[in-house]
Amino acid sequence: MLKQCKILVVDDSRQARHMVSRFVMKMGHTCITAQSGPEAIQAFMTEAPDLILMDVKMPEMDGYETAQRIRQQADSPWTPILFLSASAEDDDQVKGLEAGGDDYLIKPIRYRMLKAKIQAMQRILDMQRTLHENAAQLALHRDETEREQQLAMHLMDHIIRDDVQEENVQRWVMPAQNFSGDLLATMHAPSGALHSILSDGTGHGLSAALSVMPVAEIFMRMTQRGHQISSIARELNRKLKQLMPTGRFVAATLACVDWTARTIELWNGGNPAAFFVNQEGCILRQWDATHLALGILSDQAFDARTELYQWQEPGQLYMYSDGLTEAQNARGEDFGEERLLQVLASTASAGRFMRLKTLVDDFLGGEAAHDDVSLVAVDCAMESVVSAPSREHPDVGKGLTQPERQWRVHVELSVTELQSLDVMPWLMWWMDNIELEEQHRGQVFLILSELLNNALDHGLLGLDSRLKAESGGFERYIQMRTDRLAALSVGFIDIEIGPVWQAGRELLQLGIKDSGPGFDHVATSQADLTDNTGFSGRGIGLVRDLCETLEYRGNGNEVVALYPLR
Repeated sequence: MLKQCKILVVDDSRQARHMVSRFVMKMGHTCITAQSGPEAIQAFMTEAPDLILMDVKMPEMDGYETAQRIRQQADSPWTPILFLSASAEDDDQVKGLEAGGDDYLIKPIRYRMLKAKIQAMQRILDMQRTLHENAAQLALHRDETEREQQLAMHLMDHIIRDDVQEENVQRWVMPAQNFSGDLLATMHAPSGALHSILSDGTGHGLSAALSVMPVAEIFMRMTQRGHQISSIARELNRKLKQLMPTGRFVAATLACVDWTARTIELWNGGNPAAFFVNQEGCILRQWDATHLALGILSDQAFDARTELYQWQEPGQLYMYSDGLTEAQNARGEDFGEERLLQVLASTASAGRFMRLKTLVDDFLGGEAAHDDVSLVAVDCAMESVVSAPSREHPDVGKGLTQPERQWRVHVELSVTELQSLDVMPWLMWWMDNIELEEQHRGQVFLILSELLNNALDHGLLGLDSRLKAESGGFERYIQMRTDRLAALSVGFIDIEIGPVWQAGRELLQLGIKDSGPGFDHVATSQADLTDNTGFSGRGIGLVRDLCETLEYRGNGNEVVALYPLR
């Protein structure tokens, strides 16, 4: 149904204006009249009519000039002008069209023809209104989308905080659209080890990027609190299973690189294989996807087991998303894993990462990839990246003459908790709540985790660290630890933490006792970090260097450490 119009009738003849106006109103339209060109221009500016019926022969300013002036001043949507003239000459009609008119009707007016022409103009006007409304809706949608994208970008920038700015970590992310569904984040754990995650959300663009937002926040938070990557993977799966709709999931590779122990612990769920490549380009270890992507399985069915590798020579850990191997050139060919492996095998380690990145760019030939591309390489040297921190505490005791805080954490871990609970993050949560200063947090984490692992491995499980020094011994040690812990039926570990004061100085006392038969701590406690570059015997020496005192009691199943606080 055609909409009602506001029609401006311009004619110097009062009778003609009256007759045309009555006809227009009889058709159901609103009518405005003007008896001269200047009056018509003024009415056009103030009333904004939808259609103009313009007489040609008028004194002072004819219809042609009036139409030209109107067209010059119009900044609104198109307003059709229909000339009414007694002249039937072609030149006059052409002149009217050139002046800005849209149609021409010869007087005396045949009202049936006038009605048809008005209705034709109405259909065009209705189409124009529809186009204008659609354009306004599109503009509104574009503005809303832009605001949503700006909000999403703000959230991504603030959630994904990558604190690793080191020469031994190289990263590359190339989004297929404005937003990447790939997440590549690295962060140091309190122990000094490097946690890294490469995740690939279902789909592309903003919808895929939204799916990795909770992944980034959980990964960062749990890494900062000292959780192991197996615990992080389990929590990510639980959260994504809860949040994501059916059919949406996130493939992910989580890795923990410990330069002190020279180990890589890795969990691969649905991503391409990760590689450890030595300096000559030989692949010494490959981690295939042994798990499903995150967000598919229930928590009960989820498998958080990781794979551990200890490097015996320097190399690089490579992880990438499937967007790299599935990148297509103009001929529709995939970059493929074969080209990737050729680069790894034929390029020196120093330039390997950039060579691979350059080849992918050249392969695409300047075209955008159809999927997000991510690549990360971590250098794994033989020298320990984490050295023993200094014991100097120049501010200890300044202005402290009496105890300022009194608190104590005391927990006994049974076999059930030791088999199922990630203890360190819980203990560090206590440290954070009593406002342990950031400068001490990482050192206290190292001390607690080393003493707790010693109590479990040596005290309850009866493991010998010297096994790690044998060929393939590290893997056997870890497997024995897993098997013995699963078979453990009796035992406990008692942990007590609290402040003590000595001569106006505040120290943190950390006591750990296990129910085992004890172990020979005397020889192990003499370890020197400067001389020992092996894989065992370094822990107690490192703890001793961090603490003011380290005292083993009884048969070695109880240890008390004093760590100076500011």
